[in-house]
Amino acid sequence: MSDELLVGVDGGGTNCRVRVRRLNGTLVGEAQGGTANVFAGLDAALATIVATTERALAEGGLGAGHLARCHVGLGLAGANVPSVAEALHARSLPFARFGLETDAVTACRGAFAGAEGGISILGTGTAYCVRAGGAFTLLGGWGMLVSDQGSGADLGRRALAASLFALDGAKPRTPFCDAVLQRFGFSAGAIAEFAGASLPRDFGSLAPLVWDHAEADDPTALQLIADAVADIEPMLRRMLALGAPKLCLLGGQAPRYRLHLAADLRALLVEPAGDAMEGGIDLARSVRDGARDAA
Repeated sequence: MSDELLVGVDGGGTNCRVRVRRLNGTLVGEAQGGTANVFAGLDAALATIVATTERALAEGGLGAGHLARCHVGLGLAGANVPSVAEALHARSLPFARFGLETDAVTACRGAFAGAEGGISILGTGTAYCVRAGGAFTLLGGWGMLVSDQGSGADLGRRALAASLFALDGAKPRTPFCDAVLQRFGFSAGAIAEFAGASLPRDFGSLAPLVWDHAEADDPTALQLIADAVADIEPMLRRMLALGAPKLCLLGGQAPRYRLHLAADLRALLVEPAGDAMEGGIDLARSVRDGARDAA
């Protein structure tokens, strides 16, 4: 059908991005919405996805009635957790059909445009994906409580922990520590309350302070970056061992990490051919084509 539409969704912890194309590749529209963090509430995340898709359709003069004509590729952080995937597939969505992959897989699809390679998403969270030998392999991406080392959320959490040490006098109180503490009125209790009520994106809001003070040679901030790099580099090397010929760094933290990596890893970095929304559209096309083949 000529009125069928392909939708690529990049749903992360900070925001949800949606791109809609016609079957011939013509762009219909794009839109950005709020968080699509499935761990913070699956129904809320799905509502954000639908609403953002409606806004993307509106960019091309289409309405909510066109949702039923959409083949959707969902790239969602957390989709690699079986219970999350099962719960999502049990929900009723207003689309013609949809496919679900973790955002790392759709990002890898987009970054290498069907070719082999490995991507590292260094954003609010972190995740790694290798496409080699016709298969995708995922590494990391299990959330900031047990994983996501080097992410914006992780940097923010480390910043709070380091600043509390400094506030207690157990470690030197550098200008970076004071900048973090100032945000909370130099109150350990206020920091604890913030941590108990915050989402990953809230912790991630502190990451720019880490980077800015590291660039000013603050020793505490520099140590936080060095610790994060020490967690990221082994994951990059593991992707090479799995067969990735090239690497892409993606996400808001990626440009700043790039210069801190070992020279041999920097030599293998390439710019992405496309983004995660294009990867979602590639998934959406495969879902549509698979449904037609099965008919």
